[in-house]
Amino acid sequence: MIAGQPGAGKSTLALALALRMRVPTLYFSADTGAHTMGMRCLSMLSNKTQEEAELSLQKEPAWSNKVLQDTRHIMWSFDSSPTLEDMDTEVKAFEELWGTPPMLIVVDNLIDISDGGGEEFSQMRQTMKELKYLARMTNAAVLVLHHTSEAYDGNPCPPRSAIQGKVSQLPGLICSVAQTATGDLAVAPLKNRYGKADPSGSTATFLVFNGESMLLADRVS
Repeated sequence: MIAGQPGAGKSTLALALALRMRVPTLYFSADTGAHTMGMRCLSMLSNKTQEEAELSLQKEPAWSNKVLQDTRHIMWSFDSSPTLEDMDTEVKAFEELWGTPPMLIVVDNLIDISDGGGEEFSQMRQTMKELKYLARMTNAAVLVLHHTSEAYDGNPCPPRSAIQGKVSQLPGLICSVAQTATGDLAVAPLKNRYGKADPSGSTATFLVFNGESMLLADRVS
């Protein structure tokens, strides 16, 4: 799970992971439409600003399509409120297309997934249980993006207690993210079943971040 406040950089980090891992990926982009995601991918792959990337999609479609070939390992679902049944269908479609289950499944965001009814937080907890089952059945890495309460500022990242809906029990790894005053992206391990973690959010790694051009890189000291 990658958790953070709205606009903190969760989707940028998830997209960077999906592009750079280059493994068969199923990406549930419920929070962002196809045009915006295409613009973001083009920006991240070409080092253009998002504004420049959008113009390129319109005026240089051949060049844009060539650059976006680097996303061909990703199968996208842009349903704005997919149900658990919809997600299961997409996984089966992926297997039919690729001949193998996805190795990475990205869910952006948890709150957008519908199980057909029920109170919001209980619905999210049920979704997390189903995603755990999905991970075991497919042997895929399942990456879930989720919100933290805006009442917590974090130092520098929101603590584990800020995660909405009490859904932190199941993920093996939870990182929270936040943008710093200098423009970096801070990433803090709040829970790590196989390594060090700090639930306070105060132990972080800092990445170079520029949201305008979708730049995300290691900070070289």
